[in-house]
Amino acid sequence: MKLFSKISLQLIAFLLLSHNIAAQNIPVPMSPPRLVNDFANVFSETERQALENKLLTYNDTTSTQIYVVTVNDLDGYAVSDYAFRIGEKWEVGQKGKDNGAVILIKPKIGNSRGQTYISVGYGLEGSIPDGYAGRIIRNRMIPYFNDGDYFSGVNAAIDSMIKRLEGEFDPEMEKEEGIPLPTIIIFAIFFIIFITIISKRGDQNIDSDGSSKSGPVFFPPIMGGGRRGSFGSGGGFGGGGFGGGGGGRFGGGGAGGSW
Repeated sequence: MKLFSKISLQLIAFLLLSHNIAAQNIPVPMSPPRLVNDFANVFSETERQALENKLLTYNDTTSTQIYVVTVNDLDGYAVSDYAFRIGEKWEVGQKGKDNGAVILIKPKIGNSRGQTYISVGYGLEGSIPDGYAGRIIRNRMIPYFNDGDYFSGVNAAIDSMIKRLEGEFDPEMEKEEGIPLPTIIIFAIFFIIFITIISKRGDQNIDSDGSSKSGPVFFPPIMGGGRRGSFGSGGGFGGGGFGGGGGGRFGGGGAGGSW
């Protein structure tokens, strides 16, 4: 029993240490505080300042904080997890509003693929849902990133996010992209199964007097209801980011892409 307790304590200590080491891999914000943290140096000084001015103006007029972060290495994290952890550690967003967002870019270096992710706080998920964030990445960012033009891609993404947050309609970004093929296939399979079951029940449920009798028909659930699980950590984007921050929480909303 004592041996078991000792092993359990050692395991707990190891897990805590591993968590702390992993957390240390997430960089601290640049000093002095800024909204564009270009650790990968993909922007020129002029480009950095242009993005900073745009984001700072929007932050000052709306209190919504959009961070741009570039890194050369994700340190083993999935790009979505890395973006979330940056927001959590840096405490992006205003307390009580949860209105923070992180645009993360890991540029394409050598044979490694480039990756990007837009992570949004709870307060912005209604305005920038996952599907819209995905369209921003596919339509506004990656086409420029493929040409090595990170500034234009990020600038276009910021413009699209601000327009959406301000309620401005963008026909190209709002248009429906149709039902995904996997969803069509799933519905087709269940439809065929349903028709087959109904046909067999019709053949089997004929009484001796020629009348039909039928029982209840059960419909199998086709699609899950609700969003994917959140990233845990109730602390969320806490409070100490640029311009004050104060407590935005992130629940896993956002989308990513690679090139």
